[in-house]
Amino acid sequence: MIKFFQHFHLLVIVLLLCLRATCEHFIGTKDDIRCLEKEREALLKFKDELIDEYGQLSSWGNQKNKKECCKWRGVLCDNLTNHIIQLDLHNASAPLGGNISVWLLEIQHLKHLDLSFNDFNYSKIPQFIGSLGRLQYLDLSDSYFSGEIPHHLGNLSELQFLGLGTYSNALTSTNLDWLSRIHSLRYLNLRHVNLTMATNWLQTISKLIQLKVLDLSECDLPTVLPPLPSTFNASNSLYQLDLFGNNLSSSCIFHWFVNFSSSLSYIDLGLNKLQGPIPDDIGNLLSLSYLSLIENQLEGEIPTSLGNLSSLSYLDLSSNQLIGIVPHLALSSSLTHLSLDHNIFNGNVTQSIGSLSKLEYLNLGSNHFEDIITESHFFNLSQLRLLDLSYNPGISFDFSLGWNPLFQLTDVLLAGCKVGPHFPTWLRTQTTLYTLDISNAGIIDTFPEWPWELSSNLYDLNVSHNNFHGVLPNLSSKFSTNFPIIDLSFNHFSGSLPILPPTAVVLVLSNNKFSGPITNICNETNCSWYYLDLSNNQLSGQLPDFFANLSNLKFLKLAHNNFSGKFPSLNYLSSLHLQNNSFTGEILTSLRNCTSLAFIDLSRNKLTGKIPTWVGDTFTRLVVLSLRSNEFFGSIPSNLCHLAHLQVLDFSLNKISGAIPKCLNNLTAMIQEVDYEPYGTLFTSVFQVFESANVMWKRNEYEYLNTLQLVKLIDLSSNNLVGDVPAEITSLVMLVGLNLSRNNLSGILPAKIGRLRSLDFLDLSRNQFFGGIPVGVSQLDQLGVLDLSYNNLSGKIPQNIHLQTLGTSAFEGNPHLCGLPLKACPRDEIVQDPKRNGNANGMKDSEEEDKLINDGFYITMAVGFVFGFWGVCGTLMFNDSWRISFFKLWNSSMDWLYVKIAISKIRLKEAFHKFVKF
Repeated sequence: MIKFFQHFHLLVIVLLLCLRATCEHFIGTKDDIRCLEKEREALLKFKDELIDEYGQLSSWGNQKNKKECCKWRGVLCDNLTNHIIQLDLHNASAPLGGNISVWLLEIQHLKHLDLSFNDFNYSKIPQFIGSLGRLQYLDLSDSYFSGEIPHHLGNLSELQFLGLGTYSNALTSTNLDWLSRIHSLRYLNLRHVNLTMATNWLQTISKLIQLKVLDLSECDLPTVLPPLPSTFNASNSLYQLDLFGNNLSSSCIFHWFVNFSSSLSYIDLGLNKLQGPIPDDIGNLLSLSYLSLIENQLEGEIPTSLGNLSSLSYLDLSSNQLIGIVPHLALSSSLTHLSLDHNIFNGNVTQSIGSLSKLEYLNLGSNHFEDIITESHFFNLSQLRLLDLSYNPGISFDFSLGWNPLFQLTDVLLAGCKVGPHFPTWLRTQTTLYTLDISNAGIIDTFPEWPWELSSNLYDLNVSHNNFHGVLPNLSSKFSTNFPIIDLSFNHFSGSLPILPPTAVVLVLSNNKFSGPITNICNETNCSWYYLDLSNNQLSGQLPDFFANLSNLKFLKLAHNNFSGKFPSLNYLSSLHLQNNSFTGEILTSLRNCTSLAFIDLSRNKLTGKIPTWVGDTFTRLVVLSLRSNEFFGSIPSNLCHLAHLQVLDFSLNKISGAIPKCLNNLTAMIQEVDYEPYGTLFTSVFQVFESANVMWKRNEYEYLNTLQLVKLIDLSSNNLVGDVPAEITSLVMLVGLNLSRNNLSGILPAKIGRLRSLDFLDLSRNQFFGGIPVGVSQLDQLGVLDLSYNNLSGKIPQNIHLQTLGTSAFEGNPHLCGLPLKACPRDEIVQDPKRNGNANGMKDSEEEDKLINDGFYITMAVGFVFGFWGVCGTLMFNDSWRISFFKLWNSSMDWLYVKIAISKIRLKEAFHKFVKF
């Protein structure tokens, strides 16, 4: 019996070996697959036209696999026919370039072609790809193609996957009809393809009845207007829909995709302009797991039907105009992401949020909630990682001292809430914090020691705009993460500046009470600081030499302190704020190597010397140059006209002499809008909040923050400038402020000054200008302040209601100037000769007047009144055009009379004040 089983076992093994040999004979093993010579040669020809800088195709044609093309990288052959069926050359890290050769047509059995994430230098997609009739998979996305998508791709009737998404809008398609011929298409990605002219996009997409994934994000799609065509044959298999960033305005798009209720799982309609309420029908999409409607113009309340979507895991309705209260969400037990920030929600924060046991991300910031947040709001949120309740001033907190939350947060954002008056002790339990923002939270407390040890992962700490006080410890070892961001500004920290973390990227300690020198704030040879703000403190002394070693430092703000001495040489700055200190010497020379400087404010120091001629050739990125209130002398170098990006030029309150350069019309940023980012793209989103400028505006100093790009200003006042105002200055049509007052300028005012239509502030006072005021001044209808006082101007002030409302102070000190709002000009007075009348006042005697009034006079007057009244009124009643013209004339006359009365009142009031003063 045992021998039988042994023989049987041996027989089975023999049969299996025979079966394997038979299979290998008919289908061959993978190692036996031989590529066809014709297709191998086609691949080599294809390779010859590619640029392979990184050797990605080094296996193609090498000695080891010279003839075995089925073993080459990215090549797959059919086991039965040996034909090449797949060519996958996608590569983001080592992209291919060059041309896509027509030799691909020799690979006639190709089903899968992937050339994504390469760089074809904005060449056009070859039309011949539409002749690869067996293709089922085609991915050319993110490979830098441009031009019109060839309609020949519509010939690929077996295509199931089509990826043409790109990084930019370089690809276009004016008509999508070619897509309707690809009936088997299941995946379509046209992300960033310009479809502005494809007005039929929705009709075409609706014919793709097997479509599962559709990505038309950021395609500039034309909006869909109701009513929707009744011929739509919409796909019931679509489960992912991405129309993000298309500025679609019609909410009827909602009713289109509701037809996919049986399968739709993913919807992204963010960054559009959808209006009106969120339709209740969305609650019928029972398979929906992802819904993003971020940054639209949606109004009304959240439909309660959203609470019925038990599969919903991601809900983002942020940045809309939604109102009311947040509905009960307990049924949406799958929610992991809930973002309702930047809306108009009010009332209480529903405690049903606490039952969402899978919730990881909760953002209710920037709303109008009014509630006391207690532990019950978080009773079951063990998975919560991000909590954002910021900028809800009606929210306060009431947690017990010993509360130990179930969650471990990575991000806590409570800015603008009522967190205080004490530092929240429950944060001590959060040992995985990455971001902590409790700025402007009403905290009045000493800063405890334990937050510095809170988390080894802490990257972003913001406790600004509170009332923390006390002395800071050595911070150099408190942050173990690389490149942390630390904002301690607008508090009452005092004492010496601590040693700062050498790896920090942003350090903001402004608006505190730190004092003393700063010689020991960096304990390494080269701290990696990128942004350092110590302004508005009581710091003093000279700047240490280690600043010259800060190779990463781009933004330096030391304004409003007591620093003195000479400034150390720097090499890499982009922005420098030193205003209101006591620096001396020729500081600009210390900055000569900072060729990337875009912002220089050295105002209110004790700097001296001439303005170097090389400034305009070296600091070519300058946007703001302020040397106000120093002791600079010499003339204004004409090289400054090379600063094409300059928006603010302030040399006021110095000892500068000479003439105003005639080349100011080369300051391009004051002539037109310049699309220019002075600091590059690196950290732009972080630092655009921090950059500001202190500008003298309408005789007061203002700090411009987010609106800095709107300020276009030239201030050369209070110097020793001579000569006239160059006519070229009238080319600066974007200029909003011009101050040339308190100089020795002379000549006549530029005749074309009316071209400066953006001017809001014009001060030419206390100079020696003569001649008349140009009529163009009356065209400056944006003027809020005009000052031409104390010159030698003469003649008549241009007649303009707006100029007359500016008051006499705008024109006083010009003895030969007349017209409103000053004295009337002589030729405007009407003089009557008393000799022509019967008495000394030029009036007729009463007896003479009585002789004229008799019965005939009254009869004549009555007849004249009847004919005159009905002649005019009758005509107006029966002639529409005359009647309209009459009433227009009547309204204009009333407006004129009103203005005259208003001006007379002003003149009477001024005369009265002068009389009282006298």
